[in-house]
Amino acid sequence: MQRGKFIVLEGTDGSGKSTHAKLLAAALGERNIPTMHTFEPTDRPVGQLLRRYLKGEISTCERTIAGLFLADRLDHITHPEGLIATLDKGVTVICDRYYYSSIAYNCMSESTEWVTSLNMAAKELLSPDLVIYLDLSPEEMEKRLVNRDYKEIYETVEYQRKVRARYMDALNALGDRVALVPCNRPKPQVAEDVLHAALALWE
Repeated sequence: MQRGKFIVLEGTDGSGKSTHAKLLAAALGERNIPTMHTFEPTDRPVGQLLRRYLKGEISTCERTIAGLFLADRLDHITHPEGLIATLDKGVTVICDRYYYSSIAYNCMSESTEWVTSLNMAAKELLSPDLVIYLDLSPEEMEKRLVNRDYKEIYETVEYQRKVRARYMDALNALGDRVALVPCNRPKPQVAEDVLHAALALWE
């Protein structure tokens, strides 16, 4: 049985990751490619704790949060119905966020080197076959975040500008296959480019 492909969607808040992850999973399914859509933080116990933090319900230091993101990711990778088990069944996995998100978001008070080194535990277990980065201009990012009714703690324009810069550094440094897709365009155009990038894995 051929192993499934592991495709990660990354981007700043407001870039449409969740929407395009679901659209991609559906489009691959229509092409008879068995596909599962998943996300991080997960809905498993550590992920639920992280979601409480993101909503501002609990607080702790950034180093602890970086460790919790890694713990949730390792559980996501290795639990009996997790990423590796799913891929080994021949199912392609579309994941909304992976270790690039930790490097982009958790390096504001901790060093990039420390957070990157921490997340190499996940990279050694499972590297993406493709990272699709949905690139949102700072100007469009501001428009989308301002119009949101609900915001998590990281969703300020100033913070997201810094996140975007961290993403660019990590995408250039870690050696994974990357497709950069501008997303300040109509959704169907973005979805078409995302699908085209993913289908190249089967060529």
